[in-house]
Amino acid sequence: MKPFNEGHVVYGGKLLTAGTVLAALSWSPAAQAQPAPSFEAECGTLREKLAQLQPGDEELVVIDVVGPLTMVEHDGTLGYMAVCEAPDPQVLCITYRINDYEVGDRVILSGGLNVIDEGHIRLDPCLHYPPEPQ
Repeated sequence: MKPFNEGHVVYGGKLLTAGTVLAALSWSPAAQAQPAPSFEAECGTLREKLAQLQPGDEELVVIDVVGPLTMVEHDGTLGYMAVCEAPDPQVLCITYRINDYEVGDRVILSGGLNVIDEGHIRLDPCLHYPPEPQ
């Protein structure tokens, strides 16, 4: 994931702008209250957990993904946080605040599942919080 320019992010070969993301939120069933997550996974178990899902056509599927941040950016309107790297699926969280998180911080990203392709997942809407101390 690389910044394209001010206010734009390229993710999974697709250009995301703040306007695109906001429009998608307003038309998405994900704009409703977020249900409890279907599962929590570390990067290394994410692909296996996804294979076990059998969501309905209109069902909002929420998942939690735990891992160190690989990207943290804010374009002035939206925040973009990512965890996991290949060979695991990369997970992008689209949110409003990034707080004081930095690349390398361990977080839980929780959000509405949107599989872009085999290697890229978008959680939108997405919440984030630190994991319980181990």
